[in-house]
Amino acid sequence: MRGYLLTSIFFALALSIDGFGMGLSYGLRRMRITFFPLSIICISSGLAITISMCCGGFLASFLAERVAAVLGAVLLMLVGMWIVRQNYFLTLLGPYLSRLDAERVGLVLEILIEPKRADLNRSGEIEANEAVLLGVALALDAIGAGFGAALAGYSLVWTPILVAVVEFLMINCGLLLGRKLSFGEFNKALTFVPGVMIILLGLVKLICG
Repeated sequence: MRGYLLTSIFFALALSIDGFGMGLSYGLRRMRITFFPLSIICISSGLAITISMCCGGFLASFLAERVAAVLGAVLLMLVGMWIVRQNYFLTLLGPYLSRLDAERVGLVLEILIEPKRADLNRSGEIEANEAVLLGVALALDAIGAGFGAALAGYSLVWTPILVAVVEFLMINCGLLLGRKLSFGEFNKALTFVPGVMIILLGLVKLICG
């Protein structure tokens, strides 16, 4: 039980580092996110994890336990690789994906690449409607990772709760640190950390079962 809890916390941290980087970026720019918009962002990630884990759990019910675990581990590693190279792939695919809905899809892609674009009215504060777009952007990684996590045997109850709570804390930490300090290129380096962490989780599950 303790092992599952620790890996779930590690998983939640991995998915929340993007939120920390976003908070850091906003803090450096002295932008504000009040409690209600921040709650929308975190609940979006929690819901995305819940839905994707339900889908993954449904598929796992048709598979042998070891097959599901291996498939989940491989999927976690693939999601981690996607996250590591996310900006490259989004920049490459952006012109094609944005044709689906030039206004909505294109904007979400831009927010993923540069979080400050979520401040649509340039007020210096993320409002509720802007938080929805930001929540969707941050939840995209959670969808694939949640599907893999369910196959790998993560708790459907605790994992979404931990993701939402840890993301709330990480965004606030990023905002606070961003207002106090100047990190230069450090924020860009954060894009690699969550992907590497999720790859490691997949490897551990693949090796240890």
